[in-house]
Amino acid sequence: MMKTCITSDYIYAYGFEEGLRIMKSHGYDALDYGWFCHTENKIFHVSESEFAATLKRERAIIEDSGLFVNQTHGAWRWPAQDFSAYDRAERYAAMETGIRGTALLGAPNFVIHCIMPFGENNPAHKEELWQMNLDHFTPLCDLAGELGVTVCFENLPFTSLPLSRWNETLEFVKLMNHPAMKMCLDTGHAAVYGDSPAAAVRAIGKEYLAALHVHDNNGVSDLHWRPGEGVIDWADFTKALHEIGFEGCVSLETSVKHEGDPALWDAKERELFAKVKAMADGTYGK
Repeated sequence: MMKTCITSDYIYAYGFEEGLRIMKSHGYDALDYGWFCHTENKIFHVSESEFAATLKRERAIIEDSGLFVNQTHGAWRWPAQDFSAYDRAERYAAMETGIRGTALLGAPNFVIHCIMPFGENNPAHKEELWQMNLDHFTPLCDLAGELGVTVCFENLPFTSLPLSRWNETLEFVKLMNHPAMKMCLDTGHAAVYGDSPAAAVRAIGKEYLAALHVHDNNGVSDLHWRPGEGVIDWADFTKALHEIGFEGCVSLETSVKHEGDPALWDAKERELFAKVKAMADGTYGK
């Protein structure tokens, strides 16, 4: 049975423990933990003992709240900063740290973006780009496998990058042929190409689909709108997930904007949860 998951926005809005409490009250099962995404976060700048103690403490609080961490996100920078060997080594080290942290949190999935040594919108150097990514991620997958973590390679919205579209991402994962690497399908990133996320789910299949980033847009830009606000056919997406027997979390990478009257936030958050719950239950659009 699929479960429900959302990004760390509840925690940003309400604080760590209160955010988890409210998140659980709305019905969520799991958290998409966001603190390994940006290397300026404090967690990357503490001692090993403090790193482990912090994550073990946070895991206990999360689990005491009746939740679990389903996925984390590996380090990346925007705009792309993978141009030099030094930059790539720094990001590799941060990804290693993120994988270790993911294991400490008890999370099964570690979502990553490809390295972009030629920029995010350079259509050239495809063979070299793919080889550099193979070299970069093979040892990371070895570490992840040792720690019981699955590296989930994410499709991207950069329409000139020759390792961005969901079918290219899937091809890369198959080329890697590593037991610790699967795929994260980002629905909004697929929609930027005019691609159907439902068709992508069916093509990727249960064997390779390990994680999701669920959000909507206008079919042109990566806007992270809530489901139903853009162009994606969510009923067909829901049908596709159930057709392939997906057993993971339907994980939102969008949220309610916490602005204006806080008294209105709760109703909006419950409305958003109802959508993701309907996807998990297979009732969206029925």
